[in-house]
Amino acid sequence: MKPIYKTVAHIFIALVMINCGGTPSDKQKKVTIDRILEEFNDCVAEAESNKDCKEFVARAICEYNGIKDFVDDGRYVDYHEIYEIVSEEEDWELLGYATDLEVLKEAQKLANEDVPVIAINTNDKHKFTVLIIKGELSKSTKWGGEVPMCAAFFPASSKMESFINKSVNYAWSKPEGIAFYARQ
Repeated sequence: MKPIYKTVAHIFIALVMINCGGTPSDKQKKVTIDRILEEFNDCVAEAESNKDCKEFVARAICEYNGIKDFVDDGRYVDYHEIYEIVSEEEDWELLGYATDLEVLKEAQKLANEDVPVIAINTNDKHKFTVLIIKGELSKSTKWGGEVPMCAAFFPASSKMESFINKSVNYAWSKPEGIAFYARQ
């Protein structure tokens, strides 16, 4: 093998190794979240009960961020288990609540820096959770300021349509009770 080809081959291998571990690239994140939403929509279309498809929130958080925090015994936990995990784990820190506009800015800033960030409706008995994704803050008159972008995978029983690349005010109409957590 010629020296230039060896150098190119070594650079390629190094880049592949870097991208195979740790935080996924922006392109990998986009492909991952798009694929998960498609698979989630297929799951919901075939759901036989309200208990189906509840693991997609945890799966999205883990695969988008390259973490395993919401995997238990080889399966992704159901969305209603996430709040208990982040409340008890030292790796997750409460940033604050959505009624504080600075918390909303910090959540988007951290997500843009590849820090895993989630939002949880603590007023909901099931503690519905969304993934904060990379993007720009979006103005929300209902929430009284700029809000972060998210991916939401609503339960099979919900009339809401799941989405990616929309602001959190599409997931919840008001900010009260919405807690933001970031992984440290």
